[in-house]
Amino acid sequence: MTDGTSRPAGLTGVLLIQLGGPQSREQLKPFLYELFVDPEILGIPFAPLRKLAAWSIATLRAPKSAETYEKIGWSPIRCWTEKQASLLEKELGEDGSAGPVMVRAGMTCSAPFVEEALEEMRAAGVTRLFVLPLYPQYSVTTTRGSFARVTRALSEMRWTPERVDAPDAWYAEPQFLDAHAARIAEAASKLPDPDPARTVLLYSAHSLPVSTVEKKKDPYPKHVEGTCAALDERLGHRFRSRLGYQSKLGPVAWLGPSTNQVLAELAAEKVPQVLVCPVAFVSDHVETLYEIRMLFADEAKALGIPTYVAVDGLNDHPSFVSALADIVRKGLRAPASPAPPPGKPEPAHPAS
Repeated sequence: MTDGTSRPAGLTGVLLIQLGGPQSREQLKPFLYELFVDPEILGIPFAPLRKLAAWSIATLRAPKSAETYEKIGWSPIRCWTEKQASLLEKELGEDGSAGPVMVRAGMTCSAPFVEEALEEMRAAGVTRLFVLPLYPQYSVTTTRGSFARVTRALSEMRWTPERVDAPDAWYAEPQFLDAHAARIAEAASKLPDPDPARTVLLYSAHSLPVSTVEKKKDPYPKHVEGTCAALDERLGHRFRSRLGYQSKLGPVAWLGPSTNQVLAELAAEKVPQVLVCPVAFVSDHVETLYEIRMLFADEAKALGIPTYVAVDGLNDHPSFVSALADIVRKGLRAPASPAPPPGKPEPAHPAS
């Protein structure tokens, strides 16, 4: 039996890569360490110094971060990602176009780690590996690091499955946009005034240091803007929209305007209704459940905005699962990259 491209069908493994998050206080400090030890985050090339700095930051931030995570019942990102993996496996299995398939979630900063998922796939007999980071908009801090993590892991495992990587970015994937548009419509139905002229749709995305964007020519802000423009088109320009950036860390300059700043501007304009959509996240986690639903909601109230409604994360929305399935199907129809010889890692993905 073949998969339509004259290759043996075998067992295809689809690896969904996500950042991860702590599910308990015991997991918090290790999670923060893994987050900050990434060379793309701290920018310290000397590994021993970077590890020391990451551990110090994790130690200092843990008490305050624990308060935040406790307010949302700790991170649900593992649960959502594993559910997305299960639903995707079911959809691909029912379709049959990918042949026999298993889908697993692998995290870069918490369990189950990328390496654990790959070991499970190897043990199951996977012969073809499809790597799909769950970051619609490309960034060197997320997408590139995810591909590089798989490259290092495969080299250390001395495992050479046929490897196919998802596109670097899929910020305008049709069913990804459909899922966001459906979530926005659901939130809009809760507004007291149905008149779209009285509502502003505020897209909120995770920010990045300006230096990262400029020095590494990171296309992330352009991709975020592309998603917002495509969604405005999908929604028939029903709402006036704005874009803000959230989750700034440290004293350096970050992409702006901040979501808080945009809320202040909307309050000054006497906007009566604001919908806030987490446009760069694919599942609910601390940035959506705490920042958007709690912090920004309190800020909007303090600013005098009469109605503030948060849009739900994509989570298990059927259109989002179908978007992932479409990405996999299209990717598997493309020629695969030859696997590097054992012990010789292939180069990390370049920026788009």
